[in-house]
Amino acid sequence: LQRGSGDSPGVSGLLRSRLEKLKKLWWRKSIPPVLQHSETARLAMDAFLEQGEPGYLQAIAEEQELPFLSPLDMDYMSQHRSQSIPEPNARKGHETEPKEGDTEDRASLFSELSSGTYFPLMSDVQPPELELGWPVVPLATWYGQTQASVYFQRNKANSIKDLLRCLISRAKTVIAVVMDLFTDMEILCDLMEASSRRHVPVYLILDEKYLKYFIEMCSKMALNKDHFPNMRVRCVSGDTYYSKAGKKFAGQVLEKFVLIDCDHVLAGTYSFTWLCSQVHACLVTHFRGKIVEDFDREFRSLYTESKPVPAFCIPEAGSSPASAHSSAWTFQSLLKSAKPNEAGTASQASSLSNSSIESIKMSPFRKNST
Repeated sequence: LQRGSGDSPGVSGLLRSRLEKLKKLWWRKSIPPVLQHSETARLAMDAFLEQGEPGYLQAIAEEQELPFLSPLDMDYMSQHRSQSIPEPNARKGHETEPKEGDTEDRASLFSELSSGTYFPLMSDVQPPELELGWPVVPLATWYGQTQASVYFQRNKANSIKDLLRCLISRAKTVIAVVMDLFTDMEILCDLMEASSRRHVPVYLILDEKYLKYFIEMCSKMALNKDHFPNMRVRCVSGDTYYSKAGKKFAGQVLEKFVLIDCDHVLAGTYSFTWLCSQVHACLVTHFRGKIVEDFDREFRSLYTESKPVPAFCIPEAGSSPASAHSSAWTFQSLLKSAKPNEAGTASQASSLSNSSIESIKMSPFRKNST
């Protein structure tokens, strides 16, 4: 673990120290980047999750490090942070006061599992299957030389959306999509035509935090799960950060690529929105050949981590199909549940902060309480 020497008077953190050297124009010695994990950054992050911006700035000052978080970073974490370990009095059916040491035991257990790491707890749930089928990777993909063509949205002679729709219309064996934001009705109709008319399996993985916009689009189009018999819609989030005291927040999946027949891949900055097709400056790269295998592997990994969207779950054989009214109700309930919980994110501190396990160095927001 790499951390600044903020405990020593006059010694700056690693990032600040490097910046000060770079500002010296007469300094000729090369200054390589520090690629290791920053313990100072972890301490500052934990302070922010527990005490908000004041705690974060205090930790930065004590470590003599640069304020590396932008306002955009802090707004995101403030909106999406939550408590990973339930409060003792908030547990269902638990009305008595917690016993002495109970809070510390729970925090210790969590610390052993995820303390000092950025990795979520592993799950023993079986990964979902690609039940619609998955084609054999073509020989041209296995052994073919990688080919790449770049398309820029600013070049009106080569429309990215037209290229995408053309590839979808030619798909024969599978269409696999990973997308952050999907609100383009024309592309959804293209996917529906491919799946229901040409019987091409379609797998769609969407970012969980932007899922509500896709559901809202389907609601406007009066669509329900009965209109997606050969399509699977799932959602996924990015990595989850856990603080020492039990706060957490999940990142987003901002990958954007479309895999066609395990032979073509479109990947880049293009989202399935009207703005991207008309005014945003975007680009995509059209890949063929052996590199497609990497996207095939990445899609399978994301699909394993993803979870189903209730509004698009196909009922098992023998169960009664949902009516249009019940499907519409499901869409509306999902839209409501997708809104951020303001009450849950307004808290600036957690009672678990007093039982945070000390590892490597005591969190800065605990120094004044001990």
